[in-house]
Amino acid sequence: MCYPAAADLPRALERCRMLLDRLLQHEDGWVFAKPVDTYKLGLRDYHSIIAEPMDLGTVSRRLELRRYPNLLCFAKDVRRTFSNAMTYNNKGDDVYESAAKLSRIFESGWVSILAALPSPPPVAVRRARLKDELPRLPVDLQEKAAIIMKDIGGWIQEVDGRVEVDLDKADEATLDKLEWLLALATMRKVIILSI
Repeated sequence: MCYPAAADLPRALERCRMLLDRLLQHEDGWVFAKPVDTYKLGLRDYHSIIAEPMDLGTVSRRLELRRYPNLLCFAKDVRRTFSNAMTYNNKGDDVYESAAKLSRIFESGWVSILAALPSPPPVAVRRARLKDELPRLPVDLQEKAAIIMKDIGGWIQEVDGRVEVDLDKADEATLDKLEWLLALATMRKVIILSI
């Protein structure tokens, strides 16, 4: 499950933060803490080999700013950091070996994060909850829900200023995305209440 329930989201994000900090504090973590400086290192072919550069510092900022739409996007960026290093460097090179080592640390920590998340309820229960709670979302999040549904052909129409969606067309991945919006709304409320 990549979209934890609203109550589980802060805990899951904190575990992601702790895992990322563990990687950055590793003796080899400094190598991946900033974007590759291709000019300084004289790596003229880097961008022709690596299409999507990534580093743990960027991951950290995105996590801090809550830029990840789900936990799998966080994991994808961490994995990209290490796969880029192993793609560009040769096996046996220091950077390659450091990336392989940190990748193993990440994967073992990632498994424990996923294992700690509860299983989602049955699809019918999830759809019923979303039908009840989506209309209560702030307008900006309702618009995002409509876009998500439109992408799968589940957007019906706008009626009296309200968008109607057909949740019966939503697969589990789409339900995950919609539940993430509910979690975002809950997080906003928590932040406002704590100020």
